[in-house]
Amino acid sequence: MNLTLATLVGLAGTLLAAGYTVPQFRKLRRMTTAAGVSVAALASSTISGVAWTVFGVLERDLWVALPAAVAVPATAGAVVLAWLRGGSRARLWLPAVWAATVSLAGLSALWVGPAPATVVLGFSVALLVTPAALTAWRSPDVSAIAASAWALMILDALLAGAYGVLADVDANLIYAAVATLGSLAVLLRISIPPHLHARLVPLSTVDADVVLEDLSLVA
Repeated sequence: MNLTLATLVGLAGTLLAAGYTVPQFRKLRRMTTAAGVSVAALASSTISGVAWTVFGVLERDLWVALPAAVAVPATAGAVVLAWLRGGSRARLWLPAVWAATVSLAGLSALWVGPAPATVVLGFSVALLVTPAALTAWRSPDVSAIAASAWALMILDALLAGAYGVLADVDANLIYAAVATLGSLAVLLRISIPPHLHARLVPLSTVDADVVLEDLSLVA
């Protein structure tokens, strides 16, 4: 019973992962600007997708590897489009540091087991949602952010968490909590009218290079 339910949840998560990264990619294709989109967030998300895929393969868990693998193409495509369309290039050091961190956590599994990799991967979505949320809240223009992508990310997080409970995958549980909180922060920013945002975040507190920035989604 549990195995069947876990399989159904894993399959649903895979189908969702194949679709929830597409809205941001399609929106960037239609627009000439990437206002509100963080290149660093998308690049870090792409790295995380590859890392989750490898983790799933090594753990021999199809429903951990497959959802991550199918999300990578749209995420990588969004990185290119955000870069070409003037997305925020702040914190570009982050993807490089993240790639090194993931690699070290993976290598450490050879000596201390999967615990470090579990924690690192569980929090990996923070590398997407944190710069994305910061960019969104500090930017007066969030027109390039695809709200549907973040809403779908919450659903993806819930499915990932459900599979984590059913299949006893701790990394999924951590991922679910972080992804949900970060996505809610982005959606809250999108819902705030410009005049109210101007009062909450005065222009003097917004970095000059953030004014025309973009935020992006993909995990």
